[in-house]
Amino acid sequence: MLHTVSTSPFSSSSLSNCLRYSDPNSEILLIEDAVIAAIDSGQWQQALTSCGRRIYVLHEDVVARGINDEIIKSFKVIDIKGFISLTERHVTQMKW
Repeated sequence: MLHTVSTSPFSSSSLSNCLRYSDPNSEILLIEDAVIAAIDSGQWQQALTSCGRRIYVLHEDVVARGINDEIIKSFKVIDIKGFISLTERHVTQMKW
């Protein structure tokens, strides 16, 4: 299953709920304000790197927030085409 998180983890519980309720085989895509959770050495680094899920971060939203060089290296930064590929690959999706 693909889980798409769009809200900042500092203003909503969407990301923490996603991590709590998603299956370990799920993939998580951080978009819009949720991309700030992917900042290396940030408050969410430990939770995201140890969750066992594959984490993707939308490039356009990273650039828009000026955090290009701050994303955790183990996360895959994808563009809109990558986003489309993820949605095509997953029959079921959940938006948080």
